[in-house]
Amino acid sequence: MNGNILDHLRKRVLVFDGAMGTSAHSHDLPMSDYDDHENCIDVLTRTRPDVVAEIHRSFLEVGSDAVSTNTFGASKLVLGEFGLSDETRMLNRHAAEIARKECDALSTTEKPRFVLGSIGPGMRLPSLRQADWDTLLDSYTEQCRGLLEGGVDAIVVETCQDILQAKSAIVSGIDAMADCGIQVPIFCTVTIETTGTMLVGTEVAAAIVALEAYDAVQVIGLNCATGPQEMSAHVRELTASSDRLIMIQPNAGLPQLVDGKPHYNLTPEEFARWLVEFVEIDGVNAVGGCCGTTPAHLKSLVTAIGTRSPKQRTPKREPAVSSLYQAIPMRQDNSFLIIGERSNTNGSRKFKRLLLEGDLDQLVAVGREQVAEGAHVLDVCVDYVGRDGASDMHKVVSRYAQDVTVPLMLDSTEADVLEAGLKLAGGKCIVNSINLEDGEAKLERFCPMLRRYGAAVVALTIDEHPEEAMAKTCDRKIAIAQRIHDLCTEKYGIKPQDILFDCLTFPITTGNEDDRRLALETLDGIEGIAREMPECGLVLGVSNVSFGLAPAARAVLNSVFLHEAMRRGLTAAIVHASKILPRTRISDERWDAAQDLVYDRRHDGRDPLMHYISLFAEGEDISTKKDVAKLSVEDRLKHRIINGDRNGLEDDLTQALTTYKPLTIVNDILLDGMKTVGDLFG
Repeated sequence: MNGNILDHLRKRVLVFDGAMGTSAHSHDLPMSDYDDHENCIDVLTRTRPDVVAEIHRSFLEVGSDAVSTNTFGASKLVLGEFGLSDETRMLNRHAAEIARKECDALSTTEKPRFVLGSIGPGMRLPSLRQADWDTLLDSYTEQCRGLLEGGVDAIVVETCQDILQAKSAIVSGIDAMADCGIQVPIFCTVTIETTGTMLVGTEVAAAIVALEAYDAVQVIGLNCATGPQEMSAHVRELTASSDRLIMIQPNAGLPQLVDGKPHYNLTPEEFARWLVEFVEIDGVNAVGGCCGTTPAHLKSLVTAIGTRSPKQRTPKREPAVSSLYQAIPMRQDNSFLIIGERSNTNGSRKFKRLLLEGDLDQLVAVGREQVAEGAHVLDVCVDYVGRDGASDMHKVVSRYAQDVTVPLMLDSTEADVLEAGLKLAGGKCIVNSINLEDGEAKLERFCPMLRRYGAAVVALTIDEHPEEAMAKTCDRKIAIAQRIHDLCTEKYGIKPQDILFDCLTFPITTGNEDDRRLALETLDGIEGIAREMPECGLVLGVSNVSFGLAPAARAVLNSVFLHEAMRRGLTAAIVHASKILPRTRISDERWDAAQDLVYDRRHDGRDPLMHYISLFAEGEDISTKKDVAKLSVEDRLKHRIINGDRNGLEDDLTQALTTYKPLTIVNDILLDGMKTVGDLFG
């Protein structure tokens, strides 16, 4: 090996190689060289190592600093399609050795050459449920072992079309390095289609959040699918947002079919001009080529790049979580992170009933309804005594990860239940929760899992105290939070910005004297933790503060308590979003009375609880929830299109047909709803 490739990337812009596939096909080899396996280029490592070596040499001789191994499709799963899975480790090791030999032959002190171990996406995408996590992990780990044994300088998880597939390959690389006792950096490149997202719909921002959850991933980039022109806006977003080193390898333009074969029309000079712009303007650290790029393209690029140093970048980064589709900042500019509370068997009778009935479509509808009401994240809990929690979590998250656009907070007391969900959720989830109730035991079980799946975590201020485990005073809340913070960050490597402390919400509505100050202690605890651990987030399950009150009184007290918590530093809350009222919808009298209750203020000896209760009429309804049944049939149809709600759709269509012609329904009402859906997805 020729030193740490990361050190060289920080000092000088490196030029990687071009297309292995294009180069191999240009040799016009007979099918016998492919062992009669059409399109299995990876087998050439065994049958025609001379050709593979010649391709590497052709890029190195024109000045490329690194070449990728001939292993794009050499995972155990892909090779299994050709009956070659038993050769996985051997093919990868041998491919790395071929590249290593060619690099070493042309390396100098001034210009070392590097071997990049290529791992392609395969043909089965886990987010589309075409392969499961464990199968992919086994497949990629065997591939990585071979690459490491062959002497690669980095593992490159490339051309990713599904962020869940990328995560499984990254974890495989980490596992293989532990097995082999060899440490190299991991690079990862995602492929953004002409639609502006990855194949399964992931935005660039969401991909960045999911990949940066792994410390092992030191280089992030884009490759394939388009030429540099179509890629330029995404390059700009990547370099402006990510603090990792950046690599860019576009195609030689968009392909056009000529005589039934793809033809790429960018000349070497045009190709080089674009990539120099990425380096000079955007601060890219490594450039190279993908489909259609030849040694001529790379020669022009090497000449244009020269020996320049990368431009210094100051990316704007903020803590975030992500779904398969989008990234959500954990700190909202003008609000709080709204975590929907109703996809939870402990808090929603409806959700529990639907889970017991196995009605997955309606379970998804519960999630979508919360998103429509403003939830940024959904808390998903399937814990129920006597049921198989891991199986239930698998069923629910399998649908939620695909059919709900926002990130998920996976909520369980059991590690196996949480892991069942994490294996299915593309993006960066939140895990709810950890605490010190059993000392460090729960952290020992959960923290390695958080690192493995790239998740954030809620930490409850609970410890092993025999009488006061659940911290009720400000001082206890801060002390427990500090202890959890130090253990998570120093012992387990959890980033502080990935920790959300829950200071615990207790009812102040019991009438017991000992409970009067519980909300105030929580508010003081929030302020103290925000001051002592400013990088961490703060979250509450708000509604417990009003337990036992009538619905209208609960809504007002919850809203006032949330308002006060945000003033003190709260960044997130688990709430029923439609039942949180804006200040303008609460009278001054009720607002002041709720504050008196929260802060335990007793005017002239008056009981703040009894006074507060007296301000609400029996059966009063102040809900802000939209009653779909009261909408016009046109608006009901639009609502169902936007929210994916089929319940009652047939009846609405029947009613609409009494007034409108079928084409009018399709062209005006339904397409108007679809336009809104398109706007929501960008």
